[in-house]
Amino acid sequence: MHSRLYHHIKNLLLPCFTFSVLTGFFSAILVTTFKLLAEWIIHLSNLLYGAVRANPAWLPLLIVAAAVIGHCASLLLTVSHSCRGGGIPTSVAAIRGIVSFRWIRGILLLPVSALLSFLAGLPLGTEGPCVQMGTAVGDGVTKCLGRDKHKGWRRYIMTGGASAGFSIATASPLSAIVFSMEELHKHFSPMLLSVASVSVAVAQITVRVLASVGIGSVSFFRVAQIEPLAPSLFFAPLLIGLICGGCAILYTRLYHLIDHLMHALLKKLSVKIVLPILFALTAVVGFFLADTLGTGHSLVQSLLTVQGAWYSLLLIFLLRTIGMMLSNTSGATGGVFLPTLAFGAIIGALSSKCMVALGWIGTEHYTLMIVLGICAFLGATSRIPLTASVFAVEALGGIHAALPALLAVTIALFTVEASGLEDFTDTVINAKMRKITKNKKPLSVEVPLTATRDCFAIGKELRDVLWPNSCVVVSFARANHAEGNVGIAEGDVITLRYVTYDPASTAEEIRALVGEQSEEILRLMIPPSDAA
Repeated sequence: MHSRLYHHIKNLLLPCFTFSVLTGFFSAILVTTFKLLAEWIIHLSNLLYGAVRANPAWLPLLIVAAAVIGHCASLLLTVSHSCRGGGIPTSVAAIRGIVSFRWIRGILLLPVSALLSFLAGLPLGTEGPCVQMGTAVGDGVTKCLGRDKHKGWRRYIMTGGASAGFSIATASPLSAIVFSMEELHKHFSPMLLSVASVSVAVAQITVRVLASVGIGSVSFFRVAQIEPLAPSLFFAPLLIGLICGGCAILYTRLYHLIDHLMHALLKKLSVKIVLPILFALTAVVGFFLADTLGTGHSLVQSLLTVQGAWYSLLLIFLLRTIGMMLSNTSGATGGVFLPTLAFGAIIGALSSKCMVALGWIGTEHYTLMIVLGICAFLGATSRIPLTASVFAVEALGGIHAALPALLAVTIALFTVEASGLEDFTDTVINAKMRKITKNKKPLSVEVPLTATRDCFAIGKELRDVLWPNSCVVVSFARANHAEGNVGIAEGDVITLRYVTYDPASTAEEIRALVGEQSEEILRLMIPPSDAA
């Protein structure tokens, strides 16, 4: 009994707590520094665009400068492929074990590449790089401080770092914990919950200590008091949910179209040519319409308090959508979470205007409709209804938004699920995988694995072990040990079936979980042709 408790503390509780605390702390330092730099760069970008609007003769100079910035960004992307595209899909793919991940480049090069995007005014968000940097911190902590037998903790602690980064970027700790399971893994386990909770808690404490001495802030959006919605008006969130679901379908289909176009273009032209052109076009459009520039945070904040003209909102929605998708599919560094919130805010604003004009609701419910548009569109595009609902309460509207948000998100989710489309994050990940694998055929493997003494999986339940991507547990056979032990024990045989594009990397990941295997088993996992 004492031996089992000692093993439980030494190999589960202690590394879980230690790695999570360190990841949360270092993520808070790194992400807070990045956010401060990003705010300064975005402010500088606004000043530069404002100066050019005041002196239109400088427009050619602005276009040339944007192209030069785009060329610099393209050079960084050729050095580090993990900096390409949205930070959240990249983190999800790395945490699920779909793509390889280099944490040092994620910490050093990713912020620079993202800041170049913000300087040029690309419609990409800061939250993606924050999540990816937290993921890199988690990877670095396990690789630098963990011994060989702690390698199995890598993806768990990366999850903690990603959750910490999300919580700092959005000032939403509860949403970040839900996000870690609903978006990052689409899977719940007590271990994931523990790692994410500790990392997020430490990160939030660190951020609040820094804010108390004037370094950074802990706010995201400033939302006015929301008026409660009478039961007789509950049709409004249902209607907004239906509209957001329909828009999410069109949004995802448009992304597919633009991704195919950009993929065909990048086959013919180098990213060193495409990015300068994209950055220059962004400068031209941004010169004439300021709301098409930037992360979308200021746009959402203004919509929460000021009603814009419907035709202006439609134009901004169209241009920002195309700009964000072109930027993302071309590989420019930046997030899509904040832009998604901006799209939802515009949908909510337009829907509110229509319902007010028809006399269905009063103007006092305008802010609530914006909140409903944000959470419904977010929940529908990424299929994260719980995260979107918690986010609506935690970061946007408080308790009065809870039930209307749940109604809107539910209807939006049902609408988009009826279309049969995959969620937006998986769409981006699959597009990334097609570019990486280049139509390479994967290897299908089914192999019996024996849990060895003191391996990572010992004492843990099957549901708590993060097996490789696309892995299915075919069977589980217990060795001769005491009955009633629900955890994996030495000698247990776990038969896995999985598909992999990189057999050697997948085999290394599996050995980190169940320990070293026999030469016969290794030959099944790594065929001679792949080993060579």
